[in-house]
Amino acid sequence: MIVIKYLAVIIPIVFGIIAILKWKSNNNNFKEILKNLGIVPLKISHILIGILIGALAFTFVFIVFNYFELMSIKHFSWNIGNIYVTAIGFVLMAIMEELFSRSFFISGLKIYLKSTSLIIIITAIFFSIAHMLNNGVTFLSSFSTFVGGIMYAYAFIKTKNIWLPIGLHFSWNFFQGCIYGFPVSGLKFEGLYEINIFGSNIWTGGQYGPEGGLIGIFARIFVLIALWIAIKYLLIPTQKLKKSASVINNTFSEI
Repeated sequence: MIVIKYLAVIIPIVFGIIAILKWKSNNNNFKEILKNLGIVPLKISHILIGILIGALAFTFVFIVFNYFELMSIKHFSWNIGNIYVTAIGFVLMAIMEELFSRSFFISGLKIYLKSTSLIIIITAIFFSIAHMLNNGVTFLSSFSTFVGGIMYAYAFIKTKNIWLPIGLHFSWNFFQGCIYGFPVSGLKFEGLYEINIFGSNIWTGGQYGPEGGLIGIFARIFVLIALWIAIKYLLIPTQKLKKSASVINNTFSEI
C-alpha cells in the first residue's frame, strides 16, 4: 500500500516533466513554460477569494458541529506560539501539492487526453490515493479527498493558474486545524479552539477530521458551488476587463 501511495505522488511529477520536455522540444521559452504550468505573476485577488471560500467552508463546519452537539469546546486562547510556523507549513504544503498534483499532472495529462472531465477525475483519484495511509482513513474519507481533488483541479483548470487553488488549499487546512482545532487529514494541530469531537464517525470523520465525514463532504460541495460563482461572476469578468483595457492601451500607444 505504501508503494501505491508514493506512486500517486511520483507519477504526477513525471507527467509534469514530460510536459516540460515536450514544450522545450517545441522551442517554448522559460516564460512560456511557466505560463503553460499555470505559474503566472501573482494574482492577489485569486488567492484572497480562495482564502475566503476556505474560511467560510470551515466556519460552516464549525457551526454545524456545535449546533448538532458533535463537539465540545474545552478551551479558547489567542496565545498559540506555533501558529505562525504552522501557517507557513500550510502555505508550503499548499504550494507543493498544487504544483505537483494540479499544475504538473494536469499539464502532462493534457498531452494525452482531450476530456477535461476525465483529467479532473484522474487527478482526483491520485490525490485521494496519496492520502490513503493517513491516520483515521476510511472509504468515506477517501471519497471526500477525491471530491477535494475535484475541487482544486476545477479551480486550476478554470482559472489557468495555481493561485486560486493555492489560496483555497491553504485556507481549507489552516482554518480547519489552526483556527478551529480539527484534525487535518488525520494530522492534529494546535488551534485557537481546543475541542473534543464525539458522535458518529460517518458525520464527524473521526480521527481523520471533518473532511473525512459527511459534513466535510457537504462543505466540499459548498466550495465547488462557491468556486463556480466566484469564477463565473468575479474572476473571469475581471480578467476580460483587464484584457480589454490592455488592448485599448496598446491601441492608443500605437497612435
